Amino acid sequence: MRVCIGVGLAACLLVGCVPTTQYRYSAFTPSARPMAWDGRTARTGMLRVEGTLSSTYVNQNVAPQIHDTALQIPSWTAEGALMLAVSSRLEIGVRGAYAAYDWASPSAAGTMPVPNAPPSWGVGPEIRAAIPLDERKHFYLGLAANTMSYQVPYAEWELTGPGSPNGTTPTCTPSATCVQGYSLANTQSESHWTYTLVVQPSYAFGEKGEYGHGFVAITGTTGFKNDGFTNQPSSGSTVDTFGPLWIASVGYGVLLEDLLNVSGAVFKPLTGPGSPVDYNLGFLVTLGVQAPIFEPSKD
Repeated sequence: MRVCIGVGLAACLLVGCVPTTQYRYSAFTPSARPMAWDGRTARTGMLRVEGTLSSTYVNQNVAPQIHDTALQIPSWTAEGALMLAVSSRLEIGVRGAYAAYDWASPSAAGTMPVPNAPPSWGVGPEIRAAIPLDERKHFYLGLAANTMSYQVPYAEWELTGPGSPNGTTPTCTPSATCVQGYSLANTQSESHWTYTLVVQPSYAFGEKGEYGHGFVAITGTTGFKNDGFTNQPSSGSTVDTFGPLWIASVGYGVLLEDLLNVSGAVFKPLTGPGSPVDYNLGFLVTLGVQAPIFEPSKD
């Protein structure tokens, strides 16, 4: 008996154990990642332009069950932010994110593709605050938040052959719209709003912080899930959001010549095998430039 169980588990690990349900639903959703920020704000009047590349790794669910999540998650995400320092402690601006479908990895064995999927992209407002905690201004407490609207492509698939919903649909011929005996029923995109909240203490090295600063952060953000394997038909996407999904991160940032910002971080979404999507370690790198666009009032 134990030998049979062991063989079954080994087979699942090698090829995946996927339930044969009448319907499968998939979607190309944003990855879970922290806000790309180093925990510090610029001088009053500075305009900061940043670009970020982040990498996210997924621990694939090799033995999904009925109603488990089945999403395509981008392994890479490119982001940009435009931020204005309205004071030395507060920045406001906008963030955008982009991920091509070719960068996607499945969250579970048997996750269906999203044929001809457009990129997943989002945009929204962002606010950041950095509060000094000591007279020498080595310790800062960073607080930040944003909300973004994402376009999420999704696909609906229906089983063909003897197990099809009506039992009479002929087995489809393998093609871009026939995968694993499932025929593509519909593809569309829909909008989803996400939020990100960050608490981020940091410490500057050197008398005046000339050696950069290290930071740690805890992020609460929106997670995505769906009913990927089901026998219940749906009139549209089964994509849903939940949260907060917590992410821990640690990183380092430096400002060079009051012009160039460079930072990087390693992060881990606090997920496990029972989560809708189980994430592994990820990392991000940010490069930014800043320049003054107005002088602070001397009143």
